[in-house]
Amino acid sequence: MANKVFVFCIGGTGLRVMKAITMLAASGVKTNGYSIVPIIIDPHIDLEEKTKVDNLINDYISIYKYATTSEGQQMNPLDGFFNTQFQRLAEIDDEQNNTSASMAERRTFGEYMNVGNLSNDDVNNFLVQTLFSKENLTNSLSVGFKGNPNIGTVVLNEMVNGADWYSAFTRHCESGDRVFIISSIFGGTGASGYPLIEKKIRDAEGFPNVQRAIMGAVTVLPYFSLEDPTVSGSDIDSSSFFTKSKSALSYYENTVKSDYLYYVGEQTLRANYKNNEKEQKDLAHFVELVAATALFDFLSKPKPDAPQALTRAIYDDKVALDLASLGAGYKGIVKNVADMMLLDLLVKILPEESQFPLKKDRKMNKDFYQDHAFVALDQFTKGFYQWYKELSENARGFTPLNLVGPGKELTNWVKGNTLKGKDESYYLLEMIKASNKGNGEKHDNIFRYFLEFAYSAINVYTKNL
Repeated sequence: MANKVFVFCIGGTGLRVMKAITMLAASGVKTNGYSIVPIIIDPHIDLEEKTKVDNLINDYISIYKYATTSEGQQMNPLDGFFNTQFQRLAEIDDEQNNTSASMAERRTFGEYMNVGNLSNDDVNNFLVQTLFSKENLTNSLSVGFKGNPNIGTVVLNEMVNGADWYSAFTRHCESGDRVFIISSIFGGTGASGYPLIEKKIRDAEGFPNVQRAIMGAVTVLPYFSLEDPTVSGSDIDSSSFFTKSKSALSYYENTVKSDYLYYVGEQTLRANYKNNEKEQKDLAHFVELVAATALFDFLSKPKPDAPQALTRAIYDDKVALDLASLGAGYKGIVKNVADMMLLDLLVKILPEESQFPLKKDRKMNKDFYQDHAFVALDQFTKGFYQWYKELSENARGFTPLNLVGPGKELTNWVKGNTLKGKDESYYLLEMIKASNKGNGEKHDNIFRYFLEFAYSAINVYTKNL
């Protein structure tokens, strides 16, 4: 049984980084054998992004199962695409509920604190008025903490204490398992949630495997700004993001004790989003991608003698980043993204390739392309394409690829590099060659063969990136 890494995704930034982690895992980035157990912590009840990330993870889990099960028997993970297992806490422990349900809270903060039952001359009433503003007390908790970590600290602590999902984590964290925490430092949920979760883990008496688990975290510094709140009517003012970050960092310096703490952010806030805390429909951002790579780096490292602080730079400060401006350290990520985008291209064209020999030789025919496994893959690769498109269009842009549609020349697929695969026919030929090799395990899983042959074909042309 593989060791697990429990990934606590806190707040909106935690969700977006988890999305990037899922995309990178699908593209073939490896976790050193660890399976990923995502734990989403966000009290924002109706946030569409949370539903999308949940569905994305479910789609990944389905594809992984399709590719690793043959005639009811479990098979080894693939070597390329979708090689990492994702598990839900509910799979590990069916006694707990979904984290979203246990965090649902529609009251205002004042109602949550039961302020209405305090008399005007009660000393506790004076204390509450001193610590929290009128706006704090009237904020609905159903949309999160609106950049107020002082509220988040109070509410999240109550939500986690005794929660069934947290109990399931402590029961099923085994020797050799790890913990990774994702949060922002400039908002409310993430800034308050990271030190709270870390402290609970380190103080988990009676659960030595939890207390001794190697722990990593990525703290995301400001990387976008929001519309002027006087125009939008929002309670969130992004002009305070850096001030809040400095205050939180000074607290973190003497408080947090992660074995590895990664810092990721922007010095200049190029991206500007709508100031809408209810919807938060923001494009995928390069900083979220970089934050996602921290998890994979963490899983490759041994336990350090002392806590380590790390960050990641780019080679050249460009608004639109290609492989040259990203720097050599990003070659692996660019290769994986390029591979997955080529897979998306193959998924688009193959159902229409009536002369493709594997249609008969390997039963990759009409029925196969209409089967649940391929339909799930098609849906996932479309989502990956959209994710990359958002990354490339945002400010700053992650744009290492020259995207072209079916039937176009592919030699310049990666900017600054020349691939020998001139068009799709080169990749289809390599899929046929991979099929004819006849090496590896024998099975009846056509979908697994498809992913194996596609990865082998793509890797022939991208392995030297």
